[in-house]
Amino acid sequence: MARDRISIAMAIPPGMTAAYGYLAACKALRFDHDEDIELELFYGVEPDATARSLCAGACDVACLNTMVGLVGRDQGLPMIAIGSKARSTHRWFAVVADSPITELAGLRGARIACDFAHLTTLGESALLEEGVRADEITWVPWQGSGTEAGKMVAPLRSGAIDAVFVIDWNDGDFVAEGLPLRHLPSRLLERIRVSSCYWMTEAGLAGKGDAAARAVRAVAKSVVFAFANPQATVDLMWAFAPETRPEPAHKRRGAQRDLAILEACLAPMRVDPSDADPRWGGRSMPAISSPGPRSCCAAGASPDRWKQRAATRRLWSRRSMISMRMWCARKPFLTTAEPADAPSTSRAG
Repeated sequence: MARDRISIAMAIPPGMTAAYGYLAACKALRFDHDEDIELELFYGVEPDATARSLCAGACDVACLNTMVGLVGRDQGLPMIAIGSKARSTHRWFAVVADSPITELAGLRGARIACDFAHLTTLGESALLEEGVRADEITWVPWQGSGTEAGKMVAPLRSGAIDAVFVIDWNDGDFVAEGLPLRHLPSRLLERIRVSSCYWMTEAGLAGKGDAAARAVRAVAKSVVFAFANPQATVDLMWAFAPETRPEPAHKRRGAQRDLAILEACLAPMRVDPSDADPRWGGRSMPAISSPGPRSCCAAGASPDRWKQRAATRRLWSRRSMISMRMWCARKPFLTTAEPADAPSTSRAG
């Protein structure tokens, strides 16, 4: 019997990146097949174009900032959110560590670059809440692709720009480039509890809602796997999309960069243990709320088994891949709100 095909869109130019490495892991570990889904990847180039591609029927599900979807609906696009992707803000105003600016109000008169111009509206809203009007700042063009921060390091270091309004993966990329940034507090952004969503069209939800739910569940499994095994997720991405593997001469630096980007993207997906909103199930999903051996087991990968396989340097051979999938199949995906030492038979998605 043929699997249901679901295409999921990323708002980036064509080509897998560490920002979505968990999607590569989903395919490599065949979590989509476990849900009787054939997950296909769609590259929407940038947020606004991705939203319009979704509504034109080019893909089934799109990973998009909540603001993009709300603006799209305001513009008449028949979009509807079907699930959360990030549980806290995944976009910030940020400055270099030694900047004298310590709050958003200090950006009055500043030159600011945004990696995706479509989201300056969100930035202006956050600034307005702190008393800074849109006409009191200057947006300057982002240099290079919105999927990387390399060309923005020099302007920040030199003071040519004062701040950036960046997404999580570029925040991680600045870390990899040796320029970790300091986030500026924002009352508006920090109130957000669903900063990114999985979106469908209303017609798509009516026709493919069940298949889409299974696809999102498959992705959720790979996210939990990535929480516990970020380096393994990078390795899986390299195996699934060989073009992402750095050249041997740059492998160490490339691995550090990919890991920094992936971990920056995973951080907002975790449920804050202090958030008691029952819709997150934050108190019943320790695998999502905290890293470590417990989450590793919940994701289906024993720490000892992982170390043993890593030592063999044949972890992602075809045989090891099959073994990993069999191991995952034997383990519960997420535990329920039971005592830590109680057995769990749940397999939630």
